[in-house]
Amino acid sequence: MQKTESGVWSKRKASIFWVTLALAALFISLAGTHVAQASTNSSTVVVTDGLGRTVELTTPIRRVVISYPIATELLFALGGQDTIVGIDSPSQKSEFLNSLKPNLATTICVGGPRDLNIEQAIALEPDLWLISRSEELVEGLEARGIKNIFAVKAEDLDQLRSSMENLGKAFGKEEQAKVFTSYYDKTLETVAEIASDLKEEEKPLVYVVGRDGLLSTCGTDMYQQSVIDLVGGRNAGASEEVSDIARGWFTVSPEQIIKWDPDFILVVQYAADVTPEDVLNDPRFQGVSAVRNKRVFWFPSNLQSWDYPSPQAVLGVKWLAQLLHPDKFVDFDVEKDADELFLSLYGKSFTELGGTF
Repeated sequence: MQKTESGVWSKRKASIFWVTLALAALFISLAGTHVAQASTNSSTVVVTDGLGRTVELTTPIRRVVISYPIATELLFALGGQDTIVGIDSPSQKSEFLNSLKPNLATTICVGGPRDLNIEQAIALEPDLWLISRSEELVEGLEARGIKNIFAVKAEDLDQLRSSMENLGKAFGKEEQAKVFTSYYDKTLETVAEIASDLKEEEKPLVYVVGRDGLLSTCGTDMYQQSVIDLVGGRNAGASEEVSDIARGWFTVSPEQIIKWDPDFILVVQYAADVTPEDVLNDPRFQGVSAVRNKRVFWFPSNLQSWDYPSPQAVLGVKWLAQLLHPDKFVDFDVEKDADELFLSLYGKSFTELGGTF
């Protein structure tokens, strides 16, 4: 009897062994299939970044580190914000961006354009680095063996379009990029056509109060210069007498502003320690045309400044065109256009998000 029971138990153990072995083989087979499928689903895409570099990326991109606010704006407009694992410090503090991605404030901060924490960013194992147009930074990262870098440059009208197109391709968001570029191209074409018959004396002189305060203004290499030119204005910062220093945000004297006598003064939303009221009340500038005629304004909007090279800046083109030439751009309804563009890019209207001019 004991032998019989022993034999039965031996057969049971053998059966259990073979069943276990079969299950293990099945698991390995399924795992291999999953890996193969994952590998099959991966592909490469070739894009051109803002420095003109050809960049080959493995897609889909699931983990992104950003150290440049303009790049963050572009990625949000494409609907790619869920890929962000490391964010730049200015964007982390943006109320507008936090309203679209509530956990942005708690996303790991990797610094900004000038103080990227490279070691921290590496630890996040990004599929893609979105950085500023710094060639020095690109070279430093490449020296570490990092190749998946896209440098964003959007300091004129064409560069902004190109950045959107190439990032749309990188993230498989070509259709969303096209939503923007189609609207952008149509707007620029319309504005350029209407403004094309303006004589030089019909183009008002515009002084932009820049990032660093009242005596800071924009040079000829900035996006704001392109916009002012397009809509039929003249940038005070592009004047011949400052041509040797007119790069980026540069500083001028109060006497230079008085000498220019601008027709309009525009204060960007991120200007340091100055408001339009401050300019209007400054005793030094009471004789300046813009102050005398009460033509000192915030450059909209309260959500994000539209002078800034981001997808929203196309609305700044419309706003500025109508401000400088109200008789020529009478058909523009900027508030309505803002609601429609925001809805198509962010899923919520400008008004719904609390936007005002």
